[in-house]
Amino acid sequence: MCSSDLKPRWKFKVPGGPVLGSPAVVANRTFAAGCDSTLHVLDVETGREIGSVDLGGQVGASAAVVGDQLYLGTMTNQFLAIDWQKPAVVWTWEADNRPSPFYSSATVTEALVVVGSRDKNVHALDRKTGRMVWSFPTRDKVDGSPVIVGSRVYVGSTDGNLYVLDLARGSQIQKLELGGGILASPAVSGDCLVIGTKKGI
Repeated sequence: MCSSDLKPRWKFKVPGGPVLGSPAVVANRTFAAGCDSTLHVLDVETGREIGSVDLGGQVGASAAVVGDQLYLGTMTNQFLAIDWQKPAVVWTWEADNRPSPFYSSATVTEALVVVGSRDKNVHALDRKTGRMVWSFPTRDKVDGSPVIVGSRVYVGSTDGNLYVLDLARGSQIQKLELGGGILASPAVSGDCLVIGTKKGI
């Protein structure tokens, strides 16, 4: 039932610009990052800032949080793992060849962090160390977030292709030409995958 009496419980203003990523909530905490190049750790109940971390760059993606670790890429070409409990940066990674901004949100397994980049690659990083495990090249930017199902990674590119990759090796299993650039992330349920393109299909 809708009610006209609904009121916001709290607001938190991020200095210096908009918040583009979606919030994540874990252990009574939520996280805001935007154009002020700072990760703000907030109390979910009150909106009070508990801590903050300098990210070294603006953020256009959503954070992925697993346990005490938060994973997030910046517009200044770096991908970071953050211990949000401390809070502090655990490791930072940047591509050796053509480092580019991250607008893709990461997906995380027990061992890997998989994320797309505007360097036209999908990267898999070691979750503990930030070392690159594999990198798969597409023909254009990867702004959509990868989805992992079992041993496969599903990810779209603005080159108009949906790629199916082997999670362990990063090798291509299948490529589906969808006829329009892909900015969205796949949604998977059972044996069905749904994704949209810039052509509205």
